[in-house]
Amino acid sequence: MAARPAKRTGLTGALSRHPAAGVVGGLVGLAAAGTAAGVAASRMAGRRLRAAELSDEFSTPAEHTKAEFRRDDPLGAASRSADRTALVKTDDDVLLAVEEIGPADAPLTVVFVHGYTLSMASWTFQRRTLAAELATENGHRPDARLVFYDQRGHGSSGRGHSENSTIDQLARDLSAVLEARVPRGPVVLVGHSMGGMTIMGLAALRPDLFGPKVAAVALISTSSGNLADLTFGLPELLTRVRAAVFPVAAWTMRRRPAFAERTRRMAADIVSAATRALSFASSDVDRALVHYVDAMIAGTPVDVIAEFYPALAGLDETGSLKPLRAIPTLVLTGDKDKLIPKEHSEHIVEELPDAEFVVVPDAGHLVLLEKPAEVSSALTALLRRAAATTSAERVG
Repeated sequence: MAARPAKRTGLTGALSRHPAAGVVGGLVGLAAAGTAAGVAASRMAGRRLRAAELSDEFSTPAEHTKAEFRRDDPLGAASRSADRTALVKTDDDVLLAVEEIGPADAPLTVVFVHGYTLSMASWTFQRRTLAAELATENGHRPDARLVFYDQRGHGSSGRGHSENSTIDQLARDLSAVLEARVPRGPVVLVGHSMGGMTIMGLAALRPDLFGPKVAAVALISTSSGNLADLTFGLPELLTRVRAAVFPVAAWTMRRRPAFAERTRRMAADIVSAATRALSFASSDVDRALVHYVDAMIAGTPVDVIAEFYPALAGLDETGSLKPLRAIPTLVLTGDKDKLIPKEHSEHIVEELPDAEFVVVPDAGHLVLLEKPAEVSSALTALLRRAAATTSAERVG
């Protein structure tokens, strides 16, 4: 007679008997590992959402205008429409969705790389602000081109094999985007969270690009490693619970995605509450902005979330920072980031002593949405430095 499997006890046993509980906890935790952005319920599809602009750059607090967003058009009326769209094929034949703003022959190109479970829509405020500023500085002809793309498995881009859900593959994807859309340079790379890790991965893969082609880099709310030790601001007891929940959730999300999708729809309110608590620092952040984040990532399949988590947890890109020492680098973080605390940015700055370090007060992990004016201002200054450097090199 076959031996009976050992009986599971305690929390792990309870989660195995009630996998939905593991999925709910895992969805919150796995999403939190990158952005803590929750997953929208299906009822949000097609609904118009309104998010108050948090930027004082465009209005005073008493005069905040409302920017409309739609689930099926997440960039909405608040964002600058694309001048061009394209598809870029990666080395494993995945198609990446690309949108561009500004003249194709602009002297400088800026490529934006978004974070885990997000999409190019996360740059909506920077997309509008930088496009407007660049268009007014130089006789109404932009002196830079803005390039946005969705990482594989995210937004409108295609999916690859699960074994290619790695930072190394994301770096090769970024290399493909540069080769196809910015063949000559110079280019500035801007990455948020997993996007910053992607840029570090590119530095490891192609250090020769940094200086001759990549003129500057911005690393926003990101880390070079030790992500598996993050607590996400949770008490020690809940951190231990997370260690039991994640394996169950990850297995279910990869092996039973349909069940996981149903579970996350039912738990949408719980996950959305986690989004607000863990992604934003402001106590009065517009609830619709939280829903905007939810809606933006609704197209990220649960198995994609699970597939990328090991790549983030096992990240070690400290050695990849050396090529960035040769170019202007901006390191920016929120002072109340619960997901990737500012100590991770401080560690990057230790490796890049000449980098500009900006800590945005009262901002969380999604600082680019919570404090867009501060982020756009820092990026504008970086672009000016990069443009001045490349101009001087051309004259020289």
